Amino acid sequence: MPAPRMLTTAEAAQALGVSTRTVCRYVTAGKLPAHRNANGDLRFDSGEVLAAKRTGLGRSEAVTVACGPDAAEEAPEAAVSVTGGQALPEWLLVHEAAALLRMSERVVREQAAREEIPARRYGGRWRIHRSAVQAPEAR
Repeated sequence: MPAPRMLTTAEAAQALGVSTRTVCRYVTAGKLPAHRNANGDLRFDSGEVLAAKRTGLGRSEAVTVACGPDAAEEAPEAAVSVTGGQALPEWLLVHEAAALLRMSERVVREQAAREEIPARRYGGRWRIHRSAVQAPEAR
C-alpha cells in the first residue's frame, strides 16, 4: 500500500477552505493531527485532512463573530453566528468586515481612515459598524 500523501500547511488550508493561520490554530487545539518533517515544518496526512473536513472542520463551520469593542475580554456568550440569517453584532473587526464586503483588509482600513464607512478605533484597532456591511434595506 502506498504511503499517504503529505500536505503542506498551505495545501491543508486550501483543502479546508481556511487560512494557514487557522490550520495552525486547529493543530494547537488538537482538532487536526499534524506531523513535523526533518526541517520542522508541519505536514498533514491527506486522509486525515479529508476526514476532518467530513466531520465539519473548516469553512463549513458557522463563522462566529465576537460582539463589541472589547470582544477579546468578553464571555463566549457574546458571540453571534453570522450564518443562517442571524443578526450581525454592532461592531465588526476589520477581517470580519473585509470578508463580508469581499474586500481586502487594507482597503477596509483605508476606507475607515477616510471616513467612507462608519468605523471607530478602539485600542488602536479599527472596528467597523455593521451598517457598512448590510444592504440598505436590511439596516
